Amino acid sequence: MIILNKFYLNVPQSRPSNLKKLHLLQTFSLPFYLLIFSTFHLGLANQFSPQVALDVTIPSFDPDGRVSWTLKAEEVIPMEKSIYFVKRPNLKMVSKANQLSNATSDAGTFDLSNSTASGDTLLKVAGDGYTAEGNDWAWREETENGLHQLSFGSKAYVSFKSEIDPVLPVKRKRPDTPEKKVVNVGNTVAVADLIELVTLEKGGYLFVLDGNVSVKGESLEIFCLKMEVMVENEHNQSKMNFGRITEVVATGSVTMKQVGRVCQADKLKLDTIAGHGLLFGNAIVEDEEWGIVFGEKIELEKSTGRARVIGTDEKRPRLELPNLGKINLPGLRKP
Repeated sequence: MIILNKFYLNVPQSRPSNLKKLHLLQTFSLPFYLLIFSTFHLGLANQFSPQVALDVTIPSFDPDGRVSWTLKAEEVIPMEKSIYFVKRPNLKMVSKANQLSNATSDAGTFDLSNSTASGDTLLKVAGDGYTAEGNDWAWREETENGLHQLSFGSKAYVSFKSEIDPVLPVKRKRPDTPEKKVVNVGNTVAVADLIELVTLEKGGYLFVLDGNVSVKGESLEIFCLKMEVMVENEHNQSKMNFGRITEVVATGSVTMKQVGRVCQADKLKLDTIAGHGLLFGNAIVEDEEWGIVFGEKIELEKSTGRARVIGTDEKRPRLELPNLGKINLPGLRKP
């Protein structure tokens, strides 16, 4: 059905899958005595002006008859076939796991037949466990990885309502370190040249960040060229775990910073649920207290707080201890 100013144009409910292909064009072809005149402007100044629909609501249904998305708009102008220019679109997206996301913008071009859209103006998205925004945006309902793929081509930003749980324990600040006045917001902020998100059919979200990636939380920072972030989002979780970040895969000049510790590698993989991390390729862990370790692969374990170094025949593990020259060995006199 299509709703215009809260007036309903009913179609048979016995075949909900047919509603998937319902276009505004069908509405425009109906006799005008079925519509209220305030809904349409016929363009009296130019008899060839397109018709304009105001205050429009368009739902779309999946094959099982459930709402997949609902588009609300202040103004809809037909362009060609099933393509429409939409002012003030408000797109509500629903996944098969009943996850909700809502996207708003000043304007966009929607292809209602193919369930796609794009726009140049700022798009703001709010979902379960995250908020995101960016310009040069695009939306597609169906993708190989899931549903409701959203991408931002510029000024991309995403904020997660949870922290990336550090794999290695967070060190306490030294007593002599002055405390900074910081407001604890308990979230993680990420920026990149390009950001893409997909709602997964099994539940949760996949975020792909590409180009000059910077991710900052209260106790952890990661910089790299590309990153994938998995966000778990099951409604039967407790509020503490709702929308938590469960997995991070970072590639390309990776640097991970904590208080008193810096990790570097070609690739980083974090499993925050298992408390396990892996550094691949030219891996380095530099600890201001314990020194620096080098290896082709370094395993990080949260339960023990250890960094296990694994080398190869060509590149053996190496350890550099800090202040080695200041260690007093038995039987040797001080110079």
